[in-house]
Amino acid sequence: MNNDKGFYESPEFRELLAKYEKSIKLGMGIYLGIDEFADLLSYYLSIDRPDDAANVLDAAKRLHPTAPELVKMEIRILLYNGEATQALERFGDLKYIDEAEKLTIKAEIMLALRDFKQARDIAIALLSMKTPDQGYVYEGLEILLDCGFALEALEICERALKMAPGQTNLKEVKAECLIELQRISEAVKIYNELLDENPYSTFYWEQLGHIYYMVKKFGKSLECFEYESAINEEIEYASMMQAYCYYFLQDYKKAKELFGALARKYSNTVMPIFYIGLCHYHERAMEEALNAFDIAINCAQEGTISMMLARVNKAILLDLQGETSVADDAMSMALLMHPDNMKQLVLTNKHLYELRDRENLTFDDMNIIETKEWSTEETLYRLGEHLVRHNHLALGKRVFRYCRDISYDKADVDAFLAYILWNTDKKGEVASYIESALDGRSNKLFELFDIPYNANISTTAFIEQVNEKESNA
Repeated sequence: MNNDKGFYESPEFRELLAKYEKSIKLGMGIYLGIDEFADLLSYYLSIDRPDDAANVLDAAKRLHPTAPELVKMEIRILLYNGEATQALERFGDLKYIDEAEKLTIKAEIMLALRDFKQARDIAIALLSMKTPDQGYVYEGLEILLDCGFALEALEICERALKMAPGQTNLKEVKAECLIELQRISEAVKIYNELLDENPYSTFYWEQLGHIYYMVKKFGKSLECFEYESAINEEIEYASMMQAYCYYFLQDYKKAKELFGALARKYSNTVMPIFYIGLCHYHERAMEEALNAFDIAINCAQEGTISMMLARVNKAILLDLQGETSVADDAMSMALLMHPDNMKQLVLTNKHLYELRDRENLTFDDMNIIETKEWSTEETLYRLGEHLVRHNHLALGKRVFRYCRDISYDKADVDAFLAYILWNTDKKGEVASYIESALDGRSNKLFELFDIPYNANISTTAFIEQVNEKESNA
């Protein structure tokens, strides 16, 4: 099974892929070797098409029912589907496989199980082999990177490069280490050197483009992905990244054109239609934006962050149009069916939420969402805060009331509820929330009402001070 991304753009693999997909389209059987099936499965997983990968596995089982490679293929699919425990159980059935490859597969399972210590130990074992294959040196370093040991991987890589300065794989890993450490200029220099040696490498153009994207140099990023497309116009990843670049460069017409092509080809994929909705919003075409988010909701799987964000954006747009009741219903659905992982809700630098995946995260995004584990309470609090900041008070109330039920410390939540009720002509309901916020020493209460902090103030005195401030305004 070949996991080298550059391999997927090689003439050899593109010919195999074309032959296989033609046979599927025509409904005809095709005989392929087990290694070819393994490469196809790995490719489909790399572009997030698990159903196609499962079909490849079924075909491989029919033609090669006793092939040991089938177990590895099943493990790949289990890991992709987040079924790491089942993958570990299946690992015991691996046969006729060399020790280095077996270690590599086990490390991937340990990473999925978040057992970083054991994964790191395996990486060190791979790197310490008496006669390590160059490919497994690369695998060992990649495992260290995935475990979060970028500095250790970089140090090992630099030592290896002193002994083999012309080794391309080691240069590539060094660049990845530098990216992980956010030492961007050094990584860019390596990829430029690699491109000097191989100017038609779509992989290097793609890596360079992605680096620029992550540091928000969207013009430079766009240029790299355009070079990649010029070399091979069939690479859809390059088109997708160009669409993101155009979006962030505020060329919404061009972004819609590229996202539209992807949406037509993959009609059940959420991301392109989600960004088409964002483009319409920025162009002030609210009805078109609402329609796009409705399509995204219909495409998205229930209980995913894409579904939730599409519903949140729909609620915001409806509220902007004065459809308060319908907006509240949309927000209620977003909260009712929310996913376990909602950390994208803390990315609140825009009015509407921008859906993220592993490809379109910037370093700014990563530095927020990956620095800590975000609890459900924290993410919903950030959503409510975001809505209030943009004056969606009724929607904010819905969120904070939901958040209140799961909050250990309710003081700041009650501060927001007091502020919302006060500013929506429901001043008679605020006293209990103000009292709770004061008892909990919430400085957020004073910040929201813009009065000096006073830890000893009573609820009555606080309300009087707010009334006095407003009367003098």
